[in-house]
Amino acid sequence: MNEDKPLWSGRFRQRPAADLMRLTTSIDIDIELLPYDLAVTKAHARALEKAGLLDPEAVFAVADACDAIETAWHAGEIASAPEDEDVHSLVERLLTERLGETGRRIHAGRSRNDLVATDLRLWSIAAADELIVKLAALLEGIARAADEHQDTVMPGYTHLQRAQPVSLGFHLCAHGFAFARDATRTQAARAAADVSPLGAGALAGTTLPIDPSVAASELGFSGRFANAMDAVSDRDFVCDLAYATALCCVHLSRLAEEIVLWTSSEFGFARLDDAWSTGSSMMPQKRNPDMAELIRGRAAPAVGELTALLTLLKGLPLAYDRDLQEDKALIFGTVDRTLGCLEGMTGLLSSLTFDTARLAGAAAGGASWATDLAERLVARGVPFREAHEIVGDLVARLEQDEESFADLTPDQLNAYGTVFEAADLEVASPTRSLESRANPGGTAPARVTEQVASLREIASGLQS
Repeated sequence: MNEDKPLWSGRFRQRPAADLMRLTTSIDIDIELLPYDLAVTKAHARALEKAGLLDPEAVFAVADACDAIETAWHAGEIASAPEDEDVHSLVERLLTERLGETGRRIHAGRSRNDLVATDLRLWSIAAADELIVKLAALLEGIARAADEHQDTVMPGYTHLQRAQPVSLGFHLCAHGFAFARDATRTQAARAAADVSPLGAGALAGTTLPIDPSVAASELGFSGRFANAMDAVSDRDFVCDLAYATALCCVHLSRLAEEIVLWTSSEFGFARLDDAWSTGSSMMPQKRNPDMAELIRGRAAPAVGELTALLTLLKGLPLAYDRDLQEDKALIFGTVDRTLGCLEGMTGLLSSLTFDTARLAGAAAGGASWATDLAERLVARGVPFREAHEIVGDLVARLEQDEESFADLTPDQLNAYGTVFEAADLEVASPTRSLESRANPGGTAPARVTEQVASLREIASGLQS
């Protein structure tokens, strides 16, 4: 190898244009793969040894050199050279500087195509593991808050209009189960990445007697590739991880939106403590939920990065194409952003205090008792569509008369229709409404207790 030329320069008579190198170099981005590239290099050295292409002493020397390079990198002592167009060429150069001829032998039987795919799979597995840890922490935080507020009444909404009374714990659990699904998707993305492509070469394998299973085992993969061409061109696992993070960010954004609403003066349902609030440079009175707004905003690039990845892949012929260089910036960005948003949301939730009186007052308004009353009529044999019409007419008449259902006497209720009974006035109590919804998955405190336990079990399973 000529140390001042790219790895691929052998068949060329002219040096590459400076602008070509500037525009194609990716080391500023893929340097994040350096620890994985070193691990893959050590595993490949072991595979070369098994194939009789590298002696044991050289394998040990490669492992020691790789460990030294990683230590130096963490210490900030590694700098790239102009000929290092990517992390792979950097590692090969450093190994050659340290080991001479052994460093020049290490790339036998592999290509940057299968090398980068292997690096990226290892990175994706580690990223998925980190995401799962953060999701577990958020789930535990949601379960803790939901457990505390199993009996806290609030309005449930459809179309952002008050619909039926629910408990705050029930509402928080609904968010929790969405994040539990995010964890399942992240686990699936991890499993998709857990296949070694090392040994696929550029696209068709190698004529050298290298067993891909050796490196796969050394690296801890569950299996190896089945088709070399697919192995170097497959980025499904990256899309799986991007989809998991994008949908997680969507769920984070929905919860963030509710925190923005709940902490506003108009709702007044909750308050963030000072440590998780920001102010205005001009208006002294302001108390802004900036973290929630940023989480909501950062869902946008996560969705965009997933779209960009799918668009990047959709027109590529088999096998490897240089377009795939662009996948790393996209997935690195979305994972890093999602990790930060998960941390931020976990902190936000822990800092929220709720105005239970205001929540209960809101739950009692807006004729939220109407569905319960209609279902009482159904239980007495009235067809639902007829019961719906009767109660809807009652709501309209009460609004016209400026009367409150909760303040009616039995005689006044009877004046609105003989189909009603005095006991029907019980439905005006939001607390009673909660308790009556005791069917599986409902908002009754006993059911919320079950949901909290389920979320905690999921969170515990993610941490094991």
